[in-house]
Amino acid sequence: MKQKLYKKTISCLALSACFSMYSCQKEEFQPSTAAETTSISNATQAKNKIEGQYIVVLKKSNTKVNRIVNALIVKGIITPINSSDLLEGAVNGFVAKLTPQQVARLEKHPDIAYIEQDQVITSQAVMTTDSAAEETYSALPGETIPQGVGMLGYSDGTGKTAWVIDSGVDLNNPDLNVDVARSKSFLTTTSVQDGFGHGTAVASIIGAKNDGAGIIGVAANATIVALRVSDDAGAGTVSNAIKAVNQVNTYGKAGDVVNISLASGASAAFDSAVKTVAAKGIFVAIAAGNSGVDCSTTSPQRVNALNVYTVSAMDYNKNFWTSSNFGSPVDRCAPGVNITALKIGGGTKLVTGTSFATPHVAGLLLLQGNAMGNMGYVTGDKDSTPDLIPHL
Repeated sequence: MKQKLYKKTISCLALSACFSMYSCQKEEFQPSTAAETTSISNATQAKNKIEGQYIVVLKKSNTKVNRIVNALIVKGIITPINSSDLLEGAVNGFVAKLTPQQVARLEKHPDIAYIEQDQVITSQAVMTTDSAAEETYSALPGETIPQGVGMLGYSDGTGKTAWVIDSGVDLNNPDLNVDVARSKSFLTTTSVQDGFGHGTAVASIIGAKNDGAGIIGVAANATIVALRVSDDAGAGTVSNAIKAVNQVNTYGKAGDVVNISLASGASAAFDSAVKTVAAKGIFVAIAAGNSGVDCSTTSPQRVNALNVYTVSAMDYNKNFWTSSNFGSPVDRCAPGVNITALKIGGGTKLVTGTSFATPHVAGLLLLQGNAMGNMGYVTGDKDSTPDLIPHL
């Protein structure tokens, strides 16, 4: 990037996080069964706290984070941390390894708003193995129109930006328009190259090119900015997801869209970051989750705010997918069963989950924002209010 988000390193002592990963494994790129689906979706319900690692949120948004962190180090309240673990933007604070005694001291500090334990964050996905009428915008000869894309509608997304907070994107896929300069990895590796496949699939549904080959996305030709927070097993941390949202807060603009097909346990800091970005006129599309439960207790699914859309999944017959989460936070329902998407290395695969319902809505938000239309309600919603099905 032409500008650096993070300042000079406070100390050469890097912060490392050791944790157990709860996520989709490579074997789950095979045909799914009901038992497998349950196993995967229960990841967000697992005890996924990261031992000894905390997200510390400051009270004043206009206070320089590094000044406060330096003061805390000088006073011996915390040990030196790496500059990459400063949080600046939608949420201001820092991530650090802390003892119970340090937590207790920080909780009494006048500049600290609250402290929460960091968590494992998981990809909201069920992967399986290896079309329809459009609006006035036509696909070029040779272009495949995935059924979900054709069902909801598609158009030209050239010049529009989708920030994909996920496992990265396949940089070598010619059907994706990836802005490498603005992309960023929040893992120890600096590469945003997708090693899991989840982010690539999501990006393709949003904006695969209309170039006469491959598949077409809802907002065809849209610019994809990959913000990598998940590793090659599909797991990451809430703190890194917050850093990614902060990146959007700093460099995104009104009308951009953020896709978050990830979930964790309840996190006030994660929710706050999403609300702050949305308040700037940036749309946020969030996967409801695949546990078949009310998503009111997971983050950032539970966020209810202007410009934020939590998305459940249905099949092509507009029947609510049995494993989709539901509840009052859900705003729209989109196709999420046997969705055609790009895979790493070229070609397509079929994917299932709210992860892949969500980018359909992200694409529509890029094209029409809050003015997107609807085509009725999903059948069989598990709560008392059937979700609207969006349309171009």
